[in-house]
Amino acid sequence: MKTIIIACIGLLIAFSACQKASYLTDDGLHNAQVSQNTYDYLASHPNHMFDSLLMIIDHFGLQEEINNAKTFWVPSDYSVSRFYKYKRDSVLNADENATYAFAEFLDELDVDSVRAYIYNDGEHSLASANTTYTFINNNAAIDGFAYQKQRQPQGQWSYQDIYYLYYVKVRGEPDQTAPDGSIRVDRNDLPDMRILCQTAGIKTASGTTLNVLASTHTFVLDFASLSDDGPFIEDLDNGIRFTYDLSFRVSDAYTGTTVTASSAWIADAFGIEADEISSLMGSSVIFYAIEANGGLTNNYTANVPGHWFDGSGNVVAWGTDARLFSEYDASTFTFSIGQYPSRLAVGDRYTIRQALVYTNRNNQQIRAEFVFNITIN
Repeated sequence: MKTIIIACIGLLIAFSACQKASYLTDDGLHNAQVSQNTYDYLASHPNHMFDSLLMIIDHFGLQEEINNAKTFWVPSDYSVSRFYKYKRDSVLNADENATYAFAEFLDELDVDSVRAYIYNDGEHSLASANTTYTFINNNAAIDGFAYQKQRQPQGQWSYQDIYYLYYVKVRGEPDQTAPDGSIRVDRNDLPDMRILCQTAGIKTASGTTLNVLASTHTFVLDFASLSDDGPFIEDLDNGIRFTYDLSFRVSDAYTGTTVTASSAWIADAFGIEADEISSLMGSSVIFYAIEANGGLTNNYTANVPGHWFDGSGNVVAWGTDARLFSEYDASTFTFSIGQYPSRLAVGDRYTIRQALVYTNRNNQQIRAEFVFNITIN
């Protein structure tokens, strides 16, 4: 019996060692090559992530164009849905009894708005990206598109050099890029529209490289919103303040807009590197709301870190008094700002404020304040 027990223990140790060895062994990169052409691959997605996009492709007869493309920056159905809801809400704001079918939406689209995502000038992916902009030429011949990679702040989930891929629409002058790909926007310029890729480098059997854009992207509209003002930037005695004038449509959903702050300007104010800020969140860097009386609170009442605000710009819980929310993504320096459904009215104006407060090694507190002046239309 003793011999049997010892043998069993030996087998368990051997099995554990094999499991550990297998876990530690790098089996190589996942094979990104798929056996279907571009159209069929998108149509066969198990979660139907591209059905609305394919309706647009079918409407314009672009099946062969995407199959033959060298690169397709792919918007998901979430992106298409955002633009459809924007168009629908515009119609309903003018006449609450009106209807707006998806067929009407298709008829109002321009084929070049779709071709802005399709490229025959080369295979563009994370493997070919630089930390500076690489400008590219789409099938719509619309200028100002580029792509780049940006290094993830170390310690977020890995201490290796991990890069994100971004699809970029330049607004005004191209933003300045640091060696890690982080962005600095000139104070007198509009920030470029930078869209994160949630999946990159899929190769289809028809030879197309697919880069799937993040679901937070709004199809077409993100590229058309060229009249938005950039922030007004002020130096404070103890930091920096960004003031944004924003507007979005009244809606029966939690919709609104997004703002991506300049990590380079914040880092300059804090006196640290941009890629340090995210890793210091929750320790040396704390995210606050600024109440109407100027007081700070880190009582998060929306998705952390984030806040619901009432009509006066004070933090409230989700519920009767809530009007607007603002939630912060520390990894991308992006604010998602939205509304409580069916509670706002056209012409309403609100101001909400938030801040990042950095306590440096000398125990000095330095602020980056964000002021959002919001008009509902």
